[in-house]
Amino acid sequence: MITQLSYYVLILKSYFAEEEGQDLIEYALIAGLLALAAVAGLLAMSGTLETMWNNLSSALGAAAGG
Repeated sequence: MITQLSYYVLILKSYFAEEEGQDLIEYALIAGLLALAAVAGLLAMSGTLETMWNNLSSALGAAAGG
């Protein structure tokens, strides 16, 4: 009985001691944070980007003669 109980305790300890997959979770969190920062940056610059594309479109239209 004690041997069986200690066997189960060892299984539980090894289960909680495993660190496999921890790196993957960390990389996923970093990638998510970078994506969030990119979206926030693009939203903050949306007016500036729109103006830039409009100016570029006008310049290309004038250069093409249209």
